[in-house]
Amino acid sequence: MSWNGDEDMKRLLFTLTLVGLLAAACGGPGISDLPTTEPTSTQPTPTTPPVPPPTSTHIPVNIPPAQRAAVQALAAALGLSVDQIKLVSIEAVDWPDACLGIAQPGVVCAQVVTPGFIVVLEANGKQYEYHINADGRVVRMATLALTWHREGGIAGFCDDLTVYLSGEIQASSCRPGGKAADASLRVIASKEELAQFDKWITTFGTVTVTMKDPAVADAMTVTLTLNGSGKGQPTKAEKQAMIDWAQAVHNRLKP
Repeated sequence: MSWNGDEDMKRLLFTLTLVGLLAAACGGPGISDLPTTEPTSTQPTPTTPPVPPPTSTHIPVNIPPAQRAAVQALAAALGLSVDQIKLVSIEAVDWPDACLGIAQPGVVCAQVVTPGFIVVLEANGKQYEYHINADGRVVRMATLALTWHREGGIAGFCDDLTVYLSGEIQASSCRPGGKAADASLRVIASKEELAQFDKWITTFGTVTVTMKDPAVADAMTVTLTLNGSGKGQPTKAEKQAMIDWAQAVHNRLKP
């Protein structure tokens, strides 16, 4: 072969070698063969929204003003919100007098038919009955729980105390020219007074206590009646405590 042929052969061999090397290189792992790592993202942990407190109420939103007056009166007497008062029943009635069928010491009721309602409410596991007139301007607690009457003595006492199951209290004087119980005298017992009163109401049944002084010119007679829901009867000391309680309340509220 001539020199030029040898050079051509060398070029051919170099070219084949280069092609082989490139082929070997291309046989390595491709992009598709390389291990891949999936991208990760942190998902927020789902949270449960707080459950709002119940907003339902036992009082219908369309309750007439007359019935609502009874609910508001009991709520005020017990120191509760109106949502804590359950409306049990409502009955339309014609009261035989202006006192809505509720006799009160020292009060003379006009004998005129008065349209109104009997409203029964429930709170703290107890039921309360209210008598109201048609427009709700007159609201009277009908659940009488305790009465106290004091008469006599050198000062000529004649006093009455009426306590209702709700804790409402009316104090009045039955002396000639004395002030009778009316809406302006209706007050609420203090928490301490109401706590003692509730204890007696739930512990004892019907209790009547009469205490009389010896038959002298300034003799005093005190009578107390408790209409409780319990079954027990008070001891002599407990009866005296009731008398003292009623007298102390009356003295604080007397007209």
